[in-house]
Amino acid sequence: MIQDVDEMESLPIVRLQAWPQLKSHVGRGLDVHDYQIDSVLKVVNQLDGRAILADEVGLGKTIEAGLIIAELKARGLIEQVLILVPAGLISQWISELQDKFGWTAMRSPHDRGWLWVLSIDSAKRGPLSHQLQFVTWDMVIVDEAHHLKNNRTQNYELVAGLKARYMVLLTATPMENQLTELYTLVNLVKPGLFGPYLRFYRQFILDKRTPKNAEALRQLLSQVMVRNQRQTVGIDFVPREVTLWPITLSQKERVLYDELTRVLRNEYRHRVGQDTVLPLIMMQREICSSPHSLVPTLKNAEWMGSIRHELVSLAQSIEVTAKAEAVAQMLPHLPGQVLIFTEYRATQDMLVNYLNAMGFPSRAFHGGLRGKERDTLIEWFRSQPSVLVSTEAGGQGINLQFCHQLINFDLPWNPMRIEQRIGRVHRIGQQHPVEIYNLLTVETVEEDILRLLHEKIDLFRQVVGELDVILRHLEKRGSLESRLLDIFFWEDDRSEIEARLDALGNEFIAVRKRLTWPSSEPGL
Repeated sequence: MIQDVDEMESLPIVRLQAWPQLKSHVGRGLDVHDYQIDSVLKVVNQLDGRAILADEVGLGKTIEAGLIIAELKARGLIEQVLILVPAGLISQWISELQDKFGWTAMRSPHDRGWLWVLSIDSAKRGPLSHQLQFVTWDMVIVDEAHHLKNNRTQNYELVAGLKARYMVLLTATPMENQLTELYTLVNLVKPGLFGPYLRFYRQFILDKRTPKNAEALRQLLSQVMVRNQRQTVGIDFVPREVTLWPITLSQKERVLYDELTRVLRNEYRHRVGQDTVLPLIMMQREICSSPHSLVPTLKNAEWMGSIRHELVSLAQSIEVTAKAEAVAQMLPHLPGQVLIFTEYRATQDMLVNYLNAMGFPSRAFHGGLRGKERDTLIEWFRSQPSVLVSTEAGGQGINLQFCHQLINFDLPWNPMRIEQRIGRVHRIGQQHPVEIYNLLTVETVEEDILRLLHEKIDLFRQVVGELDVILRHLEKRGSLESRLLDIFFWEDDRSEIEARLDALGNEFIAVRKRLTWPSSEPGL
């Protein structure tokens, strides 16, 4: 087993060579990095086996969780282990545990064994939730644990009700929107560490995204959280090769885009408010994706009046978009597997149907697929030159290192979501430079956003490890989406739009320079 921390300080840490007693518990092909060894040592020896693993996307949290299990098992401290994951990740977890550690995990709580991987979506419902809470577990691991941030959900109630000696939560985003989410997660792993909620709030929260007494908060978080970042772990990730692909809208698409933008701009200027801004953001993003994704929203936009029917009719008359045609022109030059991301199911359906009709084997990957359907689809994608068109919900948590070609068919306005997309392929185990193709329609909002992200922020050419922290600081003056919409809808003069985008980019750069991890943020 791993030696105590004091003993380890005098020993060289060289992957599994430092762990002779653990070798028999690990399958062939497991490549362990020094930062992972450090993380396991901290969780087991310092944090008493109860921790939040908050490594960035692509750094191997699954492997670290397996190593923690292996070490505790080698010490004779655990016999029954429960792993709760989103339904779509069950097979991936079972495969990783088998391939990397030689363990056979059970899919059903009724199967006999010592290790179970269950869907948290199924486990949170009775009677299974009651059965799981009746058992005294030696260890519980929860993947994608940010889904527990709301303590009024069934997910939270399930995990809070489990009896477990050891517990590890895995999430790359322990805080997404506000500091109180940290309190919720920490309270699951180490109840009482932060004390009563009101005391935590008074002591550490300046506003919902900004901590006070940051050093004291960092000290407390160090007793429960381990976070590794790409730029600090000493791994040479394969490079990213980024190509911007400008596309000219068809005549019908241009008329639809210009007319819709005129209507949205007029609405924004006359009725600015949170209730109106969010639908406007959605419609502007939908039209940049495809008319197909816009139609359902248009049909419900009764505030538009009679123009709504004209726009719906025009949108429905556009069967294939200029973007889809551009993808069909690109694919012959992209041998092997190609992963395409879009935000919208309607765009996904249009693109899959069109590409198949053009002779490119394509399938849709989305959050509505069942576990076996997802497994079959990923294996199909792995086994042949093909195209997988995925929504972000479908791509959550999956590992696709065998693919190194990614097309962003449309772009979220939040850079963190773009980084999470890229993290599906740009992660440990990727053997080829990752090729990223960003489609943009010229003379649209999309072109402006790409210019901001690519030229000013340089998002695509480097892994911005502190991106989530930067965004929280940047958004103290309002969400990034709302600020972008204000630029696009309030300014008529092109030079003013460009000047305000430049100022926003400079603001981002200034925040990045001001922040250093982890000294200026409490590991959030």
